[in-house]
Amino acid sequence: MENSGNKILDHILRDAREQAEGIIADANKSAERVIEKQRNLALQNAEKISEALLNRAVNDADIIRGKVSIKIKKQADWIVLSEKNRLIASVLGEVKIKLMNMQKSEEYISYIKKLIVNAGIILDGGVLEVILSENDSKLVQFDVLEKEISDRSGVHTHLKVSQQKNNAVGVIVKTEDDKIFVDNTIEAILGRREKELRLIIARFLFNNMD
Repeated sequence: MENSGNKILDHILRDAREQAEGIIADANKSAERVIEKQRNLALQNAEKISEALLNRAVNDADIIRGKVSIKIKKQADWIVLSEKNRLIASVLGEVKIKLMNMQKSEEYISYIKKLIVNAGIILDGGVLEVILSENDSKLVQFDVLEKEISDRSGVHTHLKVSQQKNNAVGVIVKTEDDKIFVDNTIEAILGRREKELRLIIARFLFNNMD
């Protein structure tokens, strides 16, 4: 009877062990499936993340390349502009030198007369003082100039040499009361017309450039 009971107990234990082993095996399989699924999901996400990072890197590269390109273009434009300004300033300097040297030319006195007439007309004639250099004051005769200013301004004009002396190239003409004057020295004329001259020089130098 005892042997029979032991057999039954062994059978139960064996069945329980087999059942437990089956459960463990199923659990292991389920765990492996879950792990495999998570691994695949992780790989897929990794691919997506990698692709996103790559796309972002490409976009960032395009942005950086664009910024660098813009910066280089700005630098190039600045260099070109600086060189243009340097050339314009150089030509303007040559113009000043040539005008300053005009005193040595045959046309100088004729030019001074034109400057006096121009200033006289601007001041509407009348009694005017003319400020000249020591040498120019000996060369300029006023009678013809007075008539031209009178005719063109409609006001009788009398010109007289000022006691002041002009050390610049050109002439200064002022009213007798010293309230109004016209500075027609070369320096003053160039100063008033520098912007215009720069444009003229720029067109001359760079008109055929892209």
